[in-house]
Amino acid sequence: MASLLRESHPLTLKVIRLARPSLANTQVLPADSADSVLTQALRDIEQNNPTQSGAVFSSDVQASDGMAAALDAQPLSETLVLPRAFGTMYLGETFGAHLCICNESALAVRDILVQISMQTTSQQVPLVDTGDAGRQLAGGQPLNLQVVHEIKELGAHVLACSITYLSAQGERRTLQKSFKFQVANPLVVKTKVNHLARDVLLEVQVHNATPTAMALERLRFDAAAPFAAEDLNTTAEDAPVWGSRAGFMQPGDVRQYLYRLRPQIDAENMTVEQERAVQYATALGKLDIVWRGPFGSIGRLQTSQLLRKSPGMFLIEIESARVLGRRVVVEEPFVARVRVRNVSEQRMAVVAAVNAHKHPMVVVCGPAQHALGDLEVGESAEFDLQLLALAPGVQRVGAVALVDSVSGYTREVDHLLDINVLSS
Repeated sequence: MASLLRESHPLTLKVIRLARPSLANTQVLPADSADSVLTQALRDIEQNNPTQSGAVFSSDVQASDGMAAALDAQPLSETLVLPRAFGTMYLGETFGAHLCICNESALAVRDILVQISMQTTSQQVPLVDTGDAGRQLAGGQPLNLQVVHEIKELGAHVLACSITYLSAQGERRTLQKSFKFQVANPLVVKTKVNHLARDVLLEVQVHNATPTAMALERLRFDAAAPFAAEDLNTTAEDAPVWGSRAGFMQPGDVRQYLYRLRPQIDAENMTVEQERAVQYATALGKLDIVWRGPFGSIGRLQTSQLLRKSPGMFLIEIESARVLGRRVVVEEPFVARVRVRNVSEQRMAVVAAVNAHKHPMVVVCGPAQHALGDLEVGESAEFDLQLLALAPGVQRVGAVALVDSVSGYTREVDHLLDINVLSS
């Protein structure tokens, strides 16, 4: 009994989460006759308890003649229901709560100090702190507070409330309460990176992991330097590739998006240092997603930096490789022009040698070795390969070794380009 008396407080604390309501579900129970005892009982329930039962009974359904069913026969009623518990929140949403502190005694309570914080596994964020400015509550007088906190972490969250006051007997006392809830991930984002020369093709997969539908208001990719992003998710008429319902995702839906990342500086104007920055950059950018849930509840999620494994770069880079002429015909000589660049930190004397036996369907019919001379840092040079295709179809051109006669560095290039060889 003594312990119970010590724990009793003249102040009470009640907390309700500020959340959007939901539509109440109804149970439609049709009856055979309008004059039956069951019909009358169901009508009495509907009239006496409209907010609890919704439209329990309906005899106005007209389906035989093709007319629409009455509204009160639908599974969702016009009654709005508030959440009965804190429930589960999602990353990117804003948590809001209303707190009511009431003096349930007949005597006044003085010097009330309120401290409210949101506790996670990594930090404690203060939401309300009245400081030293204590206030007084007369008997039966309430004190209402509202707190707002943007959810930025997953896992367990605790709303910790501490109320210190001076009782009517002059005793300093503390009332503490905590409310725990979980934060889940609303969207599962997966990425896949493909390299296309200096460009990067970024595939993004977004999965709705919530039990309700959501409307995507914005899905934007903000590229990190030194890249600029091109959105490839629209048609030629600037319409979404997903059609008119591009913004809506049902529970479990998965959407895929594609972005092309190009260097901010053109290849012709790019210095060696800038090219190294592009090739060795690991950060691609961030996704910024804004969505709306039931009744317009808004959420925003910004991912951390999307990373890639740097492809690196060779000391001698292949800038371009192309066929001179309109077409390639079997057993007719053609020329492939290759452009290379010195991206090392010192001068090079580059020699290009072709392995004539690596790709037997395309053979060399000219010089197998080309001396490109001295190349300073960042300087480029071209050489022509005289080739002959021996079979029609798509054939590979390559098997070129680039050698620096100064340092002895060698780069083997197995694939330069693919060609379509015509029979005639």
